[in-house]
Amino acid sequence: MWQPESRVPKPARHVKEKNRRQKMKDLYRQLATVVSPENSLQKSPTLDVLDHATNCIKRLEKNVNELKAKKDTLQLPVVITVNESGSGERLEINIVCGSEKKKLMKMDKVIWILQEEGADVVSATNSTVGPNIYHTILCKV
Repeated sequence: MWQPESRVPKPARHVKEKNRRQKMKDLYRQLATVVSPENSLQKSPTLDVLDHATNCIKRLEKNVNELKAKKDTLQLPVVITVNESGSGERLEINIVCGSEKKKLMKMDKVIWILQEEGADVVSATNSTVGPNIYHTILCKV
């Protein structure tokens, strides 16, 4: 009887399928180790491992997005404008920056520098709008 060349003998198919199943089992075990280092999923059904892995990936994706947003706000440029009154006796300094950390650092440094240069700081305020923090310093020269 004639057999097409593409047919694989039955014993060879069984061996290939057994190897495929073993490979899948090893990969699931490896995935369980990665997503659950405390080995709580080592003996779990594969669907539980996949479910846990999916939840881990979603949680990591959320963390990445939050960190990207935080990075973006930290990278906003600092913009400083200085307005002098007509007589030159008053100075208004406006600083716009993008993070809570910069707000605290810049205000202290700017006020200290102004006082070192002989300016009398009359008022210093700040407000937050979205990712930006606006500082206004009024002083007498």
